[in-house]
Amino acid sequence: MIWIKYIIITLLFFCFALLQNSFFPYFNILGATPNLVFVLFFILIFFEPPAQPEGFFTAIIAGFFYDIFLPSFFGFSIIAFLVIYFLNKSAMHFLKDSQEKYRIFYFIPVFSAGFIINNLMLYGFSIIFRFHFNFSPVLLISLLYSLIFACASFYIYRKFNPGVPDNQLKLFK
Repeated sequence: MIWIKYIIITLLFFCFALLQNSFFPYFNILGATPNLVFVLFFILIFFEPPAQPEGFFTAIIAGFFYDIFLPSFFGFSIIAFLVIYFLNKSAMHFLKDSQEKYRIFYFIPVFSAGFIINNLMLYGFSIIFRFHFNFSPVLLISLLYSLIFACASFYIYRKFNPGVPDNQLKLFK
């Protein structure tokens, strides 16, 4: 029955990619739209238990659906999401010794860093392989817009997954 989880994750990324590219462009703020694929990806890897390496699959699926809608060569987003996954795994490894009740304070900065690293990597790939990817001040607006959805997703994930320790909600209380 574990394979059902992978099917659900794939369908969620498919739905979020469709929403991101068909519905949310009509609700842009100064040309920025939320990156729902990245939000779902980050929520899943942030709450991933250390013993279960499902994030690797999540990174590949998220990169796949992000690549479908990018005007670049296929595979660059998969590489960027894998790098972010391993950086997040490393950060969580070093943060595991800190008090668990302060772990939520790492969510927003780590999400923001991952979002910026993703866009920097795609911008670097666009320079090397000469395709159009714009790195502009709209990135900050898109980050803030995505952060709103990330915080809401954080609460939704916590609501439906009671196995995550309760002390991670301290930031918003």
